[in-house]
Amino acid sequence: MKVKNDHLKLLVEGRDDLHVVANLLHKHGLENRIHIEEKNGFPNLRDSIKIEVIAPERQTLGIIADANDNPLGRWKSISKQLVKADCQVPENISSSGSIFEGPRNKRVGVWLMPDNQRSGELEDFVYDIIPEHDPVLPQAEKYIDNIPAKDRKFRDTKLKRAYVHAWLAARKKPRPMGTAIQSGDLVHNTDVAEAFVSWLRKLFQL
Repeated sequence: MKVKNDHLKLLVEGRDDLHVVANLLHKHGLENRIHIEEKNGFPNLRDSIKIEVIAPERQTLGIIADANDNPLGRWKSISKQLVKADCQVPENISSSGSIFEGPRNKRVGVWLMPDNQRSGELEDFVYDIIPEHDPVLPQAEKYIDNIPAKDRKFRDTKLKRAYVHAWLAARKKPRPMGTAIQSGDLVHNTDVAEAFVSWLRKLFQL
């Protein structure tokens, strides 16, 4: 999402990430404060890190990526690029999201979806902001669980993703994840959402 203050920039993997983050910021009264840019996949995001850090106008750069099956490996992949940009990267990612110093007193931060600790991706984060005790979620999970293994087109590690999209399909007006935050179908102030927004506030000094 392009805004005027390009000196505050947040890199995300794709369009779903962009809309989830933008709508969470909107719900917290922080819309249009930072430039969010999708990179069309992790390889493109990773390869852009150095140039994004050292851009002359850049004051703060945030990076959001899926941990997928290997949070430590993903952290090391990102860290390698940040070190090339002369960032003072900690050895391990913080459970509350990492924030550290880049070149020329720039601020740099990294958040691995869903929570900097677990394996997973954006949908695992979204699963955690489905309303507590929602009556439809168990039914959506049951529907997915009852699909025979031989007929499944997704890996077991993507089970939460399947749950989330089955649940979204059962809304009064089925919506993408970001729009479901905007509409209130998803909860913007759960513990995990608050922790994520707190990281954004601290990183970008909002």
